[in-house]
Amino acid sequence: MFDFILKPSQRTIYERNFKDNPEKLRRWNNLLSIALKDNVVTNKHTAERVISSSQKPFTAGYLINLQLGEVLMSTVDSQDSWILEARDLDGDLLQDARLQNDSLILNYKSDKNIKVRIILQAKLETESTTDFKIYTLPQYNFPVAGKGNTAIQSFWGGASRGGGSRSHEGNDIFALKGHPVVAITYGTISSIRNRGLGGKQVWIKDYDNGYLHYYAHLNDWIVNEGDMVWSGDTLGYVGNTGNAKNTPPHLHFGIYKNGSAVDPKPFIWKTQVPENTISLPQLINPRANGFAANLRTEPSSTSVILQDVKTEPVTIIGNNGNWYHVRTSTGLSGYMHQSVLVEQ
Repeated sequence: MFDFILKPSQRTIYERNFKDNPEKLRRWNNLLSIALKDNVVTNKHTAERVISSSQKPFTAGYLINLQLGEVLMSTVDSQDSWILEARDLDGDLLQDARLQNDSLILNYKSDKNIKVRIILQAKLETESTTDFKIYTLPQYNFPVAGKGNTAIQSFWGGASRGGGSRSHEGNDIFALKGHPVVAITYGTISSIRNRGLGGKQVWIKDYDNGYLHYYAHLNDWIVNEGDMVWSGDTLGYVGNTGNAKNTPPHLHFGIYKNGSAVDPKPFIWKTQVPENTISLPQLINPRANGFAANLRTEPSSTSVILQDVKTEPVTIIGNNGNWYHVRTSTGLSGYMHQSVLVEQ
């Protein structure tokens, strides 16, 4: 009745089913405890096929480094059979996923760089094989109309400026003189200037986050101080005014938080949603086949080795490309290449 006001987590709502069954609640919470200890590391563009059964409910934790400006996305193709969460390293809930059109969708952004543990846990007595994705999106759109990542040719902290007296606090986005530059979100024109290193410049205050967006070296602008703008509205045109007079035309784009510059790249770097991964054979009683059966933190032969498990039984809980995601009898989770495992 009061859920509309209190907004309980999906985990809290599900646990109400165990009100008169403490043994099931204990089992459920134990699965969370296992996932909170996982040291699997994921990149920002990955997809897995995961498996859960009534006898072996899926549970796993995935560590990801989230940068300021990135939106962490995670999805499960689900018929309401899963709990999907973002938690901090202390285990505290940051955000949980909600069901939308038969899929669970997690959408989380932070006001700082943070390491997040994504928890995926199947509800008890669930029989499910589903696609699971983790990826990031930029918080904003791109500030030069029709351009993308390849147009950025000088990044944050690149070659020093002013004979080494200052660092590069922004991204330089190259385009022909007169090419439109655009607002990347809803905000107001807080300042228009024609002076100093930035030459002709426009400053926008982002209404949602309070950040200041800095557009410099413009050839001209077509807005006025106090104007409200929306994402995609043209602000002015690429140029080489200010100290860029001897360089090819480009936009110097910066973002300022509480008066200090922050790296704008994560805010605007375009990304794509990963495709579903392939399916590998479901081995019921897998065993190692080979000289070394390395369990790794990531689905990569260059990632950290957690353990050599060639003498230890494992349970397959999913796969990422040609790598099985497995859990050992001691609860350790990691990845093993498909060439390492065979059916007993």
